[in-house]
Amino acid sequence: MMKAVRYDRFTGIDGIYLAEVAEPVAGPGEVVVRVEAGVLNPGALPALHGSSYTPVRDLAGDVVAVGADVRGFTVGDPVLGRLQSWDAHAQLVAVPADQLVAKPHGLSWDVAGSLYTTPMAGLGAIRAVQPRPGETIVISGASGGVGFTAAQLALRAGATVIGLTSAAHADLLRRHGIEPVEYGDGERERIRSTADRVDAFIDAVGGGYIDLAIDLGVAVDRIDTVVDYRGAQEKGVKSLGTTDAGGLPALAELAALAAAGDLHIPIGATYPLTAVQDAYRALAERKTHGRIVLHPQDLG
Repeated sequence: MMKAVRYDRFTGIDGIYLAEVAEPVAGPGEVVVRVEAGVLNPGALPALHGSSYTPVRDLAGDVVAVGADVRGFTVGDPVLGRLQSWDAHAQLVAVPADQLVAKPHGLSWDVAGSLYTTPMAGLGAIRAVQPRPGETIVISGASGGVGFTAAQLALRAGATVIGLTSAAHADLLRRHGIEPVEYGDGERERIRSTADRVDAFIDAVGGGYIDLAIDLGVAVDRIDTVVDYRGAQEKGVKSLGTTDAGGLPALAELAALAAAGDLHIPIGATYPLTAVQDAYRALAERKTHGRIVLHPQDLG
């Protein structure tokens, strides 16, 4: 038997509970992973109130069993990846092998268990707008999970990056070579005073940033939003993100960058499995900067 998070009452965070359940068995094409870390993604919050969407869960851990027809993984291998199931917050999970990659040596469990949903969205957005050396790109929500990854990748591509952020996170961006511009009233003028031109724009916030990008003179094929899908359809801009980043090879690429210290994924807080409700409350309050990670092997 093992401990696993369950949710079947659709009463918000109070409906999450910890249960004793049978350990999973690796079916054909699956491996069983002993989960060391699993991030909480904001997309899970609507599902707590009855949304039909089952959120993707990032996870990382060691392979403890291998099913039939699995190639490339053996017992003891450290892995990272995803599982689109409520079963992901558990001490052991059965995961399709084609949703996992090897964890590089030296990469922390917390970062490994945070790499799929949000960083891949940042990579997908970068591949959508393709910043080039000498260009200037503006990223809204640049201190958030998607925006911060995208900003770092844009810098690696040789672009100058302007990050829209709060004053509280300006120093964080500066430390990573990103030029902070405070969001809110007057942000268009502040961007214009910082850069002569803007070549590309990534929106990780929504709420009118597509219009701002167009007003700044950015071509619609160099604008990508990961949140405002209706606006993207109406204005003819791109809306590429996690599923457009390039799949497992792209995830392995991000993992290698993070392991080498070339991609910083902030970890804001960690919680034992027994404090899963507290972890989700912290996620809902959005007061913690960085990823919120569960440690399923820690029972408090």
